Parts: sequence; C-alpha cells; structure tokens
Amino acid sequence: MLSRRSLELVWLRLKPHPAAAVSQTAGLGQGLVLGTHLVTSRRGYTHHGIYVGRGMVVHYAGLSRFLHSGPVEEVTISRFSMGRAVRIGGNCELTYSPHEIVLRARSRLGENEYHVLRNNCEHFCNWCISGRSRSRQVERPLAIALRALVAAANCANRLPFMVGSLRAMVGRVVPAG
Repeated sequence: MLSRRSLELVWLRLKPHPAAAVSQTAGLGQGLVLGTHLVTSRRGYTHHGIYVGRGMVVHYAGLSRFLHSGPVEEVTISRFSMGRAVRIGGNCELTYSPHEIVLRARSRLGENEYHVLRNNCEHFCNWCISGRSRSRQVERPLAIALRALVAAANCANRLPFMVGSLRAMVGRVVPAG
C-alpha cells in the first residue's frame, strides 16, 4: 500500500490517457489503468515505465541504477519514481489494448539489452504501446546535431568562395604597394 506521502509526490496531468481518463486527484492504485505509460523526471532525462496493476510498474532499469545497466524489471511505483513526481505519458498512439500492453511489457522481463541510443526505457514503453521502438528524447538532440552538421557543411562549401570574395574586396580597397 502506498503512503500518503507517496500519493502527494505523484502528479497526474489533466490530459486523459488515450486508454481512459485519469483524474488529477485519483490515487495511484485507483486511478491508473493497466498499460498506462508513466514518466518521471531524472537529472537531465525522463524515465519511462508501464503500469501493470496493483501498484507495480515494468520498466527498463537501464541507467536508473546510476551508471550500472539494469534489465527490464517489475517494481513498485515508489521504486520506479524514486521519490519524484510521476505523470502520464501519452505521445504514442495505442496499437494494443491495455491488457496486451501489459503482456508485451512482461514478455521482456529479464531482458538486459539496454542501450541509451537504441534500446532505452522510452523505446521499451513505446514498443509495448504501439509496436514502434522509438525515443523522442534521443531523436530530438540527434535531429538538432544533424541540422548543425548540415549547416557547418554548407558553410565549409561556401568558404572558398567567401575567401575569394574577401580577397577581391581587400585588393580594391587597399592599394597594392
């Protein structure tokens, strides 16, 4: 059973979960629907898990154990949250029913193939919900880095032209002497 303090630490957005509406004031055990995608903040990233009922969450422990990689495991909500607020994720379209989402999450219990860029906790949750393994928190920085790389390459391509133009301008302004 969750303590009153644990319940106070949980914050649920007013936006309803795609599977069912969850009110902001609902207690964890009473308001969460099986298969709900849960998200909690960590230093510099968000951690994701799937609610599987009776106050339990299946998540990829990954780097949640500091710098030691951990497997997919089933833990209490309080262990999943580590004392931080929990909100409902819902940026992914449901392909499976809540019951199927729970079965998919539990089918990977014990898996220990965590990779921060290719197989993290968000990849895991989105795979459970939609069948698509993706992580927005990985995709966003990669897209920004790619745009910066393209911009740098464009500047590098134009550099000889720009240097030539500068030389021509300097030659006209400053008499050769």
